[in-house]
Amino acid sequence: MTGFQQQTLIEIVLYVLNKTKGVDYYHLFKILYFADKAFLAKWGTRIIADDFYALDYGPVPTNLYNAVKNDHRMTDEGLVSIYNAAVKKAGEDAPNVLIAKRPENMDYISQPMMEELDKSISENLHLTFAQLKDKSHDSAWEKAYRSSGRRVMDDYSIALAAGADESTLRYIIDQEELCKALA
Repeated sequence: MTGFQQQTLIEIVLYVLNKTKGVDYYHLFKILYFADKAFLAKWGTRIIADDFYALDYGPVPTNLYNAVKNDHRMTDEGLVSIYNAAVKKAGEDAPNVLIAKRPENMDYISQPMMEELDKSISENLHLTFAQLKDKSHDSAWEKAYRSSGRRVMDDYSIALAAGADESTLRYIIDQEELCKALA
């Protein structure tokens, strides 16, 4: 992830945390996944640049997850530093609940991104752990979870699971091919 992508990720996390007045990281990860999924199906691009991995309890944005765990070995040191400067745990009795240390910088969040984040917060904030797990175990999660290797969820499968139309799916394929050609 570039520095800009890391900062954008943290500003989006802050947006969700400020909007919810703090939330456990499981709900945060699922809110981000469902917002990203809907945005990808609609616009052909992602809200966050973090890879979602198919873990046992559903999709997880891996770099953010490692920053939450303060795992310097598994993610970029810059992201961990930006995260720690912006987010804190609610306390010893609620170590899974995250709280924003500051307001989000809206220069990093577009109106369409905000709309999808708001929709995802509204739809997912009050779901139970089991409900979120069931909802997030979609066809994109299943494909990655059943694969051998790193279990990275690909954009095409996520968009397909969200019901993206053919032109959006074609655009995603074209963008992936372009990125491979330029690499």
